[in-house]
Parts: sequence; structure tokens; C-alpha cells
Amino acid sequence: MKRYSCYIYAVLLLSLGACSRQLDLKPEGTMVEADLLKNKQTTESFLADTYLQLMEACGGNAFIFGDVTGNVVSSFDQALVKGAVDPRDGNYDALWSNYYATINQANVIITQLPKYAAFDVATQQQFMAEAKFIRAFGHLMLLRMYGDGALQAKPGNMGIPLMLQAFDGYDGSQNKARNTNEEVYTQILKDLDEAMAALPETRTDPVAQASRATKGAAAAVAARACLYKQDFAKAATYANMVLAKPLYSLQPSFVALWPDNSQGNGKYPLSSEILFAFPESWNSTSYGKHEIYYSYGFYQPLPEFLAIYEAQDERLTDMFTATNIMRKFTDPKIMDNVNMVRLPEVMLTAAEAMAQTTGVNAASIDLLNRVYARAYTKNPVPKVYSVADFTSKQQLVDRILLERRRELAFEGFARFDAIRNGQQPNPQLPANRYCMPIPQREIDITGGLIVQNPGYAQ
Repeated sequence: MKRYSCYIYAVLLLSLGACSRQLDLKPEGTMVEADLLKNKQTTESFLADTYLQLMEACGGNAFIFGDVTGNVVSSFDQALVKGAVDPRDGNYDALWSNYYATINQANVIITQLPKYAAFDVATQQQFMAEAKFIRAFGHLMLLRMYGDGALQAKPGNMGIPLMLQAFDGYDGSQNKARNTNEEVYTQILKDLDEAMAALPETRTDPVAQASRATKGAAAAVAARACLYKQDFAKAATYANMVLAKPLYSLQPSFVALWPDNSQGNGKYPLSSEILFAFPESWNSTSYGKHEIYYSYGFYQPLPEFLAIYEAQDERLTDMFTATNIMRKFTDPKIMDNVNMVRLPEVMLTAAEAMAQTTGVNAASIDLLNRVYARAYTKNPVPKVYSVADFTSKQQLVDRILLERRRELAFEGFARFDAIRNGQQPNPQLPANRYCMPIPQREIDITGGLIVQNPGYAQ
């Protein structure tokens, strides 16, 4: 199925060459919604394209952003590192626009499918649930980058504009001011709760299980949202919903999870450790689209980051392949699967959230021990922690956060974990620029209805 026109989010339409989506016209190579959403096959193809849109939004600069600015890897882009991005610099606009283009496409399914679909209601509900998962994921990724104080327990501050309706073309009436952080978090969790009610627990094969939304994936993203919101009780609840399922399990070793794909051969498996991923290696194209160029030797780990590992931790000793490629992205054709939600994240979220709510506790320590031990398959684990090893809640939280930094390195979390825990992401980033600037074109096209973040306001 050809893409059914230009999927442009209202506030993105000042990219002046863009076409507006006119549903009363039917140009060659497009489908209007009444046709597109009528039958199951074309709707599912459109949903698949929406997942692809999300992958493109999450890839490239958006994926490495948290590590480049989180003191994990080096980068030539010092404007990002120092928080010196000019809102008028269009090179960064895609960090905003790609997510909103995806959200608009998800909104087409959510709002229009009941109107046009001529197939069974149960399948419609599942497709809409997947679209709500995508919409929530997109809003969350935007909020953590652009929300003023969204990671610092400032619910009344400016978040991002919530977009919950698809639109036909652009005439200015769709312009929206920024919702508060609280409003955005509330909508994200509403979408995820509603998605969980209709999503399946399991799918037919490992690729579908990891690459399409499931109840477990939705609960894991909700746990992440609550952790960012600092609602630790709910974060623990959602995370433990995932951990209660026998579907997910840690791979036996770091190397088993991250094999060397530098030969660029074939379709790479998606393991039971993965709750949600983009299965790039299963695409039919000859070259990948995620644009994460670790396999080219870009973005080398910083010495101060490497110093956080113990000497025999396999996440350090096996960080690079024999050909000196960082192990998490090794395919020279950029065809690695992109893992967005892994079980260790959920385990450490549960551990941190329970520590925050109940103090030093055995359940948190057990989860910490299990993630830590997986990094030691060649040598004995240096320490098996017990309740007696921690004299305060903060001491346990700090140890969990250290494990999180080690385990989730090169997966885009470092900046956001630092900010939500009151830490400077890197020594050069000023506190008034912990969120990105809203692209100036969004402010201009809305006549100032969208307001710039305080650190960049003129």
C-alpha cells in the first residue's frame, strides 16, 4: 500500500514545501480515509506504517540525544552538549516534528477507524489500542525532551501541546498552546491504560511479540512515565505488572543479548528480554533507517563514563567487538534491531520505585542483584547485596541508579535519569537548559500561542 498522502502535524506545516492532507481529493498514489480504513488489510498496513513513522522519530539524533548530552559518549555537536541550540536552527526541528507527524497518523486510526471500518469490532479495538500506545509513546518522548520541569516534579509548568485529533490540512484553527506537564502525563497514562485493556498479552511469533504493542509493553511504558513523573507508587505498580508475567526473561549474558552483527548477515532475533523494539533487520530494504551510527565508530564512550564500571563487568570488558565496534549497534548497514524497552529497565524501575516508597527492602535488592549478576558470567559477581548493606533509602536508590546507568548505556536514558534525580547531565549543561528549545517556527506559525522554554526566551 502506498502512503496515503502527506502526514503533516498542524504545527509542522510551516515547512513551506509540505503538502496538506486534503481528504476531499484523491491524488494518484494516495487513499482517502474512507477507503484506507474500510478493510482490515489496508488498516493494518497503515498501522504498520505508523510504527515505521515512530521508528524514524525515535532513531538517529533522538536516540543518541540522551547519551550525547548525558556524559556517556562524545559528540562533535557541542551545541547539544552545552544546551546552546538556537531555536531557529532547523537542524534540530525533526526532534519535535517527527514525533508529531507520528502522533497525527496514530490519531487518524484512533478517531476515524470507528467511522469507516467494515470489519469486526474486536480487531478495530485492537488496532486503536496499538495507535493509543504509539500516541502515548510519542507524547512521552516529546515531554521528556521539551517539558519545562517535566522530569523535576513541576506538574504545573509548560509541557507540550497534546494532540488528540487528526486534522485535514491546516488553516490555523488547529493551533494549540502547551498543556501542563500534569495534563500530558495524565493523557499518556489514560492512553496506555485504555490500550492495555484491548491489547493481547502475546502474539504469534517473537518478531510480532517484540515489535507490536502488547499489554506488557504498555505497562512498561506506563511505569517509565510514572518514574519520570515521580509517582513512585504507580511506577512500582505498573512495573510489577510486567514482572508478574512469565513472558519475559533475562538473556543469559551480555554477549548473548548483544551478539556481533558486524557481518551484516540476515534477520536478527528478538529475545524474550525485549518488550518493545523496532525490528529493523526484518525490513525488506537493503539499508536500515534508524540512523544510529555507532557501527561507524561515531560517539565513543567518554573515559569518565567508563570509570563507573568495575574491572570485570562484562558490560565493560565486552563493550566492544573484536573489530572495535560498540556491541549494541554493530551492523554496518544500520540494520540492527532497535530495542526501546527491555526487561532490565523495568526491573530497575520497580526496584527504584519500591525503594522510594518503602525504603530499604528485599524485593528491590533482589531485582538489583539479578541485573548486576547478569554482567558476571565469566567471573564471580563481586557482591551479592542484602538488606544489611544499606543504611538508608537513598543509599539503595543511588546503587540502583548506578546499575541503571551501567545497564542502559547507549540506549538513550542517561540525560533524563540524571535530571529526574537532581543531577547535572553533563558538566557543561546549565540548569536553565535541561529541556530543549521549542523550534522557533512553531512559535511563529502559532503567533506566539506556543511559548518558548524559559532558558531560551528572549
